[in-house]
Amino acid sequence: MYKETMRFIYSLVIAAFCCGNLHAQAIPDAGRFLPGPPAETSVDYIKDYLQYAWGKTMRSTELGTQAKNDFNAKAPYYLNAFSQAIGVTLSNTETPYIAELFEYCMEYGNKSIKQAKSSFSYFRRPYVRFDEESLIPDQQGDYTYESSFPSREALMGWMYALLLSEICPDKQDNILSCGYQFGQASVVTGYHWDSDVLAARLLASALVVRLHDHTGVNAMINSAKAEYAKVSGVTYVSPSLTEENQYYSNDQLPDAVNYLPAPPDTVSAFAATDLNKFIEGKNIRPTDEGQTAIDDVNNDLDYLLQIFSSAFGRTLSSTTTPELYKLCENMYYLGDGATRSCKNYYMRPRPYKQLNEATAYPPAENIEKNIGAYPSGHASTGWLYALVLAELNPDAEEDLLARAYQYGQGRVITGYHWQSDVDAGRLVGSAVYARLHNSEEFLKQFEIVKKELDGTLGVRSVTADQADDAAVYTIGGVRMLGEPSQKGVYIQDNKKVLR
Repeated sequence: MYKETMRFIYSLVIAAFCCGNLHAQAIPDAGRFLPGPPAETSVDYIKDYLQYAWGKTMRSTELGTQAKNDFNAKAPYYLNAFSQAIGVTLSNTETPYIAELFEYCMEYGNKSIKQAKSSFSYFRRPYVRFDEESLIPDQQGDYTYESSFPSREALMGWMYALLLSEICPDKQDNILSCGYQFGQASVVTGYHWDSDVLAARLLASALVVRLHDHTGVNAMINSAKAEYAKVSGVTYVSPSLTEENQYYSNDQLPDAVNYLPAPPDTVSAFAATDLNKFIEGKNIRPTDEGQTAIDDVNNDLDYLLQIFSSAFGRTLSSTTTPELYKLCENMYYLGDGATRSCKNYYMRPRPYKQLNEATAYPPAENIEKNIGAYPSGHASTGWLYALVLAELNPDAEEDLLARAYQYGQGRVITGYHWQSDVDAGRLVGSAVYARLHNSEEFLKQFEIVKKELDGTLGVRSVTADQADDAAVYTIGGVRMLGEPSQKGVYIQDNKKVLR
């Protein structure tokens, strides 16, 4: 018992020492990579209203009771909710490491929400907009003048789900389903719109990346993993690379059928929004944004690294960053692979097929017309890559996520996906990101990549052409055309040379 207590105290000391620098400016700025609240003249706003109306009909049900309890919940409440999802009691006494992680991350969840609200214009809460009573009337006065965008409850639920699915990988689908429900409940209370919820879940995934950038948080997660294994009796064995050299096979990934709702019914508010987004996308096609969307139909690894290079701040490729390229190769199929079971289960028709219209890129129409649309594999892959790259370079996170968001929207513009497919795809990408942190192969390669990027791995890792001993390269691995025009340190014959 003494050893357990001392280890717990030591974990808190490490967290305090190493994580104390996770201050406000380290929190991702949602205003730089997410669109703001919808305009009141938009179809998105109509969808929000119809969801609000639906939520009011749920208040006298079991979902209404849950929603009331979920609102403004503290860490112990979330622990109890996820306890039911995994079948193990999570509490300050039973699982102190997990409890402390929840307390610590809640602080930064609250800070992240506060900063996000300041990044966007004030968005009236539903009960304020319509001058109606919410499910929790005694707290209305405290929130009337506070913007609803994004939802605190949705952010907390998804943030905890991503962290906990790392800690309890055997229960990943149950955990993700539980985390998803917190967002739905916040709509039922009348305190939040559906668009608040959607934005909050994406912000949660960005925040989890920032949390991973701090040694203390990672130490807390590792302690929590060991604690869960002890109390649950479940011994997790990290898989080896698959035959395709992927970190996971599809059946080892989170199954979106189990944690995402079904795609929208054709007569739902979401379907109306989907149709409107399709029409908007058609109008964008002749523009520069439309051309980018057409270019983004390409999902080859080299292209993905190319489009993220500018945001990352350096050229990412097989020659300039070979170890990073290897990391990305080994996770290349995972974003799309994690959507496959859901695509096959629902077989939702793609927009161009259902509406009998042409896409902006006809060559792929015959290939994809018999593949389910929900969720989007492109959106999942783009979001996944941005999250992993952001963990490698946190300073570039907002720019990386902004490009990933655009990459997903391109699928709507070109007519290959509905908006709800893309929205769901990004959540799948964040779930896979969490799953990767249970792969020893991924974590080992990730550390090698960090050394490559900070220049401590050695010269060999950035040499582009071993066969040409006379070639001259910059320290970043870019081959020079002729002799360097400026004095400095270069790479030649696999050695650093002063020229």
